[in-house]
Amino acid sequence: MAVLQTTRVGNGAYSSWWMTQLNIYSFSTTSTEPLYFHFKTNISAATEKIAALEAVGYNYGQTLAVRCFQAFYTTAYNSTTTKGSNYSGDGLFPNGVYTSSDNYACVRFYTSSAYYLGFILNAYTSYNYGQSVSILAASQNSTSGNYY
Repeated sequence: MAVLQTTRVGNGAYSSWWMTQLNIYSFSTTSTEPLYFHFKTNISAATEKIAALEAVGYNYGQTLAVRCFQAFYTTAYNSTTTKGSNYSGDGLFPNGVYTSSDNYACVRFYTSSAYYLGFILNAYTSYNYGQSVSILAASQNSTSGNYY
């Protein structure tokens, strides 16, 4: 069985963080419901940062590929704003971003059926982010709004 490791891809002159991080989190479920997936990042909503999470995987129950992307921007005023999203494969959809109650950026995804759904998350950051992205909390639930 293969074990996936976090991979970090070049970041220019910086050495303590990475602009591209592959497989920062892996997720799988055999449950058909609930249909929303919330990921709380370590990105403070009180800073001005641009980042994105990309989900890549497979939705067996729908026989569809998963490849979706949610970009966002945090402001110095404790808010998180969507800056763009995209998907192909229809197995999972970007469903928005929000700020958690403790001021971290959160990303929400949605699917119409989660039966045997699995994906990894990749992270992309702007040159001025200055730290690695990690997932502080993850949840599969029925909340279409803010969860954290």
